[in-house]
Amino acid sequence: MKKQSLLTAAVAAACFAGGAHATNWFQLQGTEPNGIAAPVHVFGFIQPTYQDTGGSAVNGLTTPTGASSPYNGAVPKFNEVAPQNTSMRSFNMLRARIAVRGTVLPISNKIDYFIMAEFGNNSYTGTGGYTPRLTDASVTFNEIPGMRVRVGLFKTPGPEEILQGIPDFNYINFTNVGAQLIQSQFISGLAYQPTNGPAQGVGPGGVLVNAAPIDAGRDQGVQLFDWFNNGPWQFAYAAMIGNGAPLYANAQSNTPSYYGRLQESYIFNHSKGPHQAGVTAWVWDHLGHQPLDVAVGTAGGFTRQNYTFKRYGVGAQYRSGFMTPGALRVTAEVMRGTGWILSAAPFSGPVGGPNCASASSSSAALCTETLYPGANNAAVGGYVETGFFVTKHWDLEARYDQYDRMTNNPGLERIFKTTTLGVQYYISPMARVTFNYAINRIDIPHLSSVGPAAAQNNASAVASAKDNTIALQTTLLF
Repeated sequence: MKKQSLLTAAVAAACFAGGAHATNWFQLQGTEPNGIAAPVHVFGFIQPTYQDTGGSAVNGLTTPTGASSPYNGAVPKFNEVAPQNTSMRSFNMLRARIAVRGTVLPISNKIDYFIMAEFGNNSYTGTGGYTPRLTDASVTFNEIPGMRVRVGLFKTPGPEEILQGIPDFNYINFTNVGAQLIQSQFISGLAYQPTNGPAQGVGPGGVLVNAAPIDAGRDQGVQLFDWFNNGPWQFAYAAMIGNGAPLYANAQSNTPSYYGRLQESYIFNHSKGPHQAGVTAWVWDHLGHQPLDVAVGTAGGFTRQNYTFKRYGVGAQYRSGFMTPGALRVTAEVMRGTGWILSAAPFSGPVGGPNCASASSSSAALCTETLYPGANNAAVGGYVETGFFVTKHWDLEARYDQYDRMTNNPGLERIFKTTTLGVQYYISPMARVTFNYAINRIDIPHLSSVGPAAAQNNASAVASAKDNTIALQTTLLF
């Protein structure tokens, strides 16, 4: 029994870590250890989660005419547990993934594959109704020295927070910038251009949309990548061309999306595995294209408009060890984006009044997502975080993140700030319990630019309702 348990742990560790350096996610996620990989490795992980998001309601809202808004007393979506947004407290199987990976022996020991499916309830599977989905389905050809080729569905070269494997993610929720700016939100159906934007809470160039599931940091396409070692130094690169479309659909634009990342690592003491000790710095870029079918008001008909957007950033990480007393980790990233900026609606739907499907509703922006697709719209954000092992099993965590949305428009600008304090207890490298307490805040830096007194009042009422979040999660790898 003991030998079987050790074998199971070794196989699972190999599946998640391979023989790679952890910060080299291209190698970790796209290739198998040369010469020792089995044809089939089955593995997975689950993350049962409990969250308490506060549940405070918004009061004091008014309509443009000064009457009481039908949304008074309603709980905003950010104070409810995603993705259904129906409760302030909930147990949820946030992630439940099963995967298989290996080398296509006896055909070739230079062709690797990776397939994984998500059965958890999250913004990838649970937006608009629960639907389990593939997260990864790729084949890597290791035939060309200096240029490996990966094709299929997989994570795009991007920021560390999104690119890293979830089993190695030290927090329960993503940062504000990671969740709102980086994990692209696709659009379902027509976009509506309001007939009277300012009166409906929609800024210049904004359209009302129905958001579809996120891309979870993934795309379908082709990636060229490799890495080069020189003593303790390691350089890695990845360049990808993809559909830039929902992962369950063909390309929506005739122009593909482009992704790239460069990174340099200095590795301490030849360490390897998913928690390699060393220093790594990276830079990444994403150029995307999206079409949008825009209808004006409720007059019927629509026109197709094509938009270009950019995402890019830099970051660095220091790690001295893992599950060792005194082991320290420090990470920082800055990310910026222009075009295709989504402003989430505060409320899920109508409360005794306005029809959220109507572009002429005076409260449309309160219950319908607003998209600012033009390239002039901008946002910037980032985070700094640290972890410290007090003992072999107890790990203390702290993270500050900030997302400044619509920096180009003072009236629409909002700054989301979160300080997350956490503690993790590692039963083993394969099992841990994580507790997070997040202190949340939404700032309106230019309140006087929001609009008339009623608009300023509503903006302040919504922002001040943001609650803190308590979350508890168990992670089990198998």
